[in-house]
Amino acid sequence: MHATLREYEGIGDPTEALQPLRDGLLAEMEALPGFIAYYFVDVGDAGDRMISLSVFESSEAAAESNRIAAEWVERWIAAHPNTAPTASRVDAGPVVASAVRSH
Repeated sequence: MHATLREYEGIGDPTEALQPLRDGLLAEMEALPGFIAYYFVDVGDAGDRMISLSVFESSEAAAESNRIAAEWVERWIAAHPNTAPTASRVDAGPVVASAVRSH
């Protein structure tokens, strides 16, 4: 498994980010081969930031997700220049340990 953690700044209203995310980026991520999971986390208590975590079966799929996410941010900036996020940090690598709750 491979994961990418992206940090976005400049998101004053997290609810404003959710609809474009649902309408575009999530569908694009889910369509990638090897998609496992995507999380968008409001860490607003630490400032106007949110983080995302995407998990894929291969490094190639994770790299493709990074390209898609960058294009999505560019489209958002073009459509919403005053409220668009800035991807301030992107880190990616192999998952070396994980756990999930069993049902």
